[in-house]
Amino acid sequence: MHPPSLKTLFLFLILIILIIVAAMSFQTEDVSSFSEKTRNSDNVTTPSCSPRRNVMFLKTHKTGSTTVQNMLLRYADSRNLNVAIPKDRKTFEADSLFSAKYVDKYQENGTSFNFITHHLRFNSVELKKVLKAEDTFYFTIIRNPVSQMESAFSFFRRSFPAFKAAKSLEDFLKNANKYFDPLKEGNNELVKNPMWFDFGYNNKVEYTEHEFAKALQNIQRSFDLILITEYFDESMILLKEAMCWDIDDVVTFTHNSRHEMDHKNISENVASRIKKWNSLDWRLYNHFNVTFWTKIEEMFSPARLQEELAILRERRIFLEAQCSQDKPFIAKKPMQGVYFRNGLHIMSHKVKSDLEKDLKAKCEKYFIHPDIFSEVLYKKQYHKQQSATTPESH
Repeated sequence: MHPPSLKTLFLFLILIILIIVAAMSFQTEDVSSFSEKTRNSDNVTTPSCSPRRNVMFLKTHKTGSTTVQNMLLRYADSRNLNVAIPKDRKTFEADSLFSAKYVDKYQENGTSFNFITHHLRFNSVELKKVLKAEDTFYFTIIRNPVSQMESAFSFFRRSFPAFKAAKSLEDFLKNANKYFDPLKEGNNELVKNPMWFDFGYNNKVEYTEHEFAKALQNIQRSFDLILITEYFDESMILLKEAMCWDIDDVVTFTHNSRHEMDHKNISENVASRIKKWNSLDWRLYNHFNVTFWTKIEEMFSPARLQEELAILRERRIFLEAQCSQDKPFIAKKPMQGVYFRNGLHIMSHKVKSDLEKDLKAKCEKYFIHPDIFSEVLYKKQYHKQQSATTPESH
């Protein structure tokens, strides 16, 4: 055999080099492709997503839901989405199950709405008439019934006859049957198991284990996400991820929040009485507290969750410094853009007066109360529609 020629050796060497380059190129492309799929620092591959533009938020009572509502109205406003607004701009018929006819400008064969955010009693069939998109995202927020009732008693004491008749929360709980008659009509719908009521169920009767389990299953099927007030920032991070929104979309400032002087300390005895009085809400809360943390663990490592929380809180601090005149203040009388309630010390923010026009408008939307925001959106929404249907002059 003749030894290979120099030409043969050279060609062989070139072939080896080409194979090595091709392999390196494939590896680089594979790593790049993986990086594009990865959305977090834990190297967990997640599919790409599109921001959700169709949302049903069940606004429960005294759960921090007004703060969430402001966030949602800001999002809808910035993207020019249609919001289903009540005829009084504040709340749908809260004592009856939701009906599409409660929405101002609703037409059975008309345009679908993108968002619904105001107080209502959940009714899936009627909501789907208003929110026609199949990808509508359903979510809500619930609160520990102990702190929820302390807040509700303080906030609604002048509104609900059963609360108004009692000398104190302790007095009400000790003599609830004296002050509250489940068979009597009146403005007492939210006195007992208010969250169960908001979900559309009878909050005044006893449920068998089977009936209660079936109701929980229905709620779980109806809602994509149920947030927890006590873990509000974690809830916002989870919501951001589920909605495929940006961090600034879920930065919030509290609305309808009482000053600490209005808060009452709850003893263990009173807390026990509240859990018994609102037993349906207590069981509801415990069930979805578990599902909440299951979702957190599925979507975040502990390290990434802390990283996301830090970013959210930094953005809130930055925006407050950028937008707020001073620290939150107590409105002593009705003021434009501020929520006022007799007998309570409701905290509000005041926007800095020396801001540039566009920044000031942005800041105002963080602090404006949803009742007033709804008026603004209503005028914008229907002026826009009227303009679109008005023929151009020639």
